[in-house]
Amino acid sequence: MFLKSYHICLNERHHDAIAPTMVFMDDPLESNSSEFKSRMIEGENGWFLHVLSWTPRDEKKGSNKPIIVIPGWTSVVEGWIPLLKDWVQHRPVYYIETREKNFTKSPENYRERFNDYSIRTHAKDMDAVVRNLNLEPSKCDWFASSLGSTSVIEGLKTGDLEVNTAFLLAPNAEFRFPWWMAIMTSMPWWFYPPMMRMIAIPYMKWKVKEPGQKIRYTRTMKNADMRRLKLSTKANRAYSIWPNLEKVTAPIAICVAESDSLHAHDDALKIAEILPNGDIVEVPSNQFAHEADVRPIIEDWIKGIESANI
Repeated sequence: MFLKSYHICLNERHHDAIAPTMVFMDDPLESNSSEFKSRMIEGENGWFLHVLSWTPRDEKKGSNKPIIVIPGWTSVVEGWIPLLKDWVQHRPVYYIETREKNFTKSPENYRERFNDYSIRTHAKDMDAVVRNLNLEPSKCDWFASSLGSTSVIEGLKTGDLEVNTAFLLAPNAEFRFPWWMAIMTSMPWWFYPPMMRMIAIPYMKWKVKEPGQKIRYTRTMKNADMRRLKLSTKANRAYSIWPNLEKVTAPIAICVAESDSLHAHDDALKIAEILPNGDIVEVPSNQFAHEADVRPIIEDWIKGIESANI
C-alpha cells in the first residue's frame, strides 16, 4: 500500500459537512472486480477519518447492501486483505479506520487529549462518517473487530448508532492492560517506541499463540502512532461494557475463537448471553476470522436474521 499524496480542503461543504477529500493511494487489494476509493471523511467534532471503499463493478452486486468494516485498535488494512478481497466481489465494502490510526486528521491547531479517544467517541465517529458517505447506518450490515466491536456495541447502548446487523469479532468487555503498559501512560509519548521494541512486542509474541495473529499484531505495533496510542490507552483503561448492555436489541453475532489468548473468551460469551438478540459464532481461530472462509459464515448468519424478520 503506497500513499502518494495527502491533502485536506477546509473550504468546501458537503451535506453540511466538510467535503470528502481523496487520499491518493494504490488499492491494497489490487482488485479488478471493484472500484476503489480512498478518502478522508468527517467524523465527530471536525475530525477526519480515513475510509477505504470498494464497489463491485457488476451492477447487481454493486447495489447490494453495504458492509461497514471497523478494524481493531491500531489495526492495519494488510491484516484484512484475504477477507476484504473476497467480500468486495459480492457487495460494497466501506473500511473505516478509527481515529487512533495514522491517517486521522484532527482539527487544525487542536491539541489532542485522551478523552478524544473514548469508546463512545469512536461510536459517534462511525455514525457521522457513514452518514457523510450518504449511507444510512441502520440499512448497513456491520463487521467489526476488537476495539471496533466494542465501539459498535457502545454506540448501540447509547443510541449514537444504529445497524441492520452486526457481526462482531472479539469485543473487549474491559481493556485489561498489563501493569507495565498502565505505567507507560504517565510517560512522554516519545518513550513509547523503545518500550514497544523492548517490552511490548516481545510480550505480545509470548502471549499470542496463533502464528497469523502474532504476525498481524507485530505489524500493528510497529506501525502505530505512538502519541495516539498513549492517549487511547489512557482513555480506555477504565472502560466497562457491562452497564446497560441488556438495552441493545439489534441482532448481533459475537464471534469468538478459544485459541485467541489476547481477547477474553468468557467475557465474549457473557456479552452474547446478556444481549437480547445476541448469538455466538465459534470459529477455529482469530486468524480464521480474517480469512475469506469466514465470509460465507457471516453472510449465512445475516440471511438467517433477515429470514426470521420476514
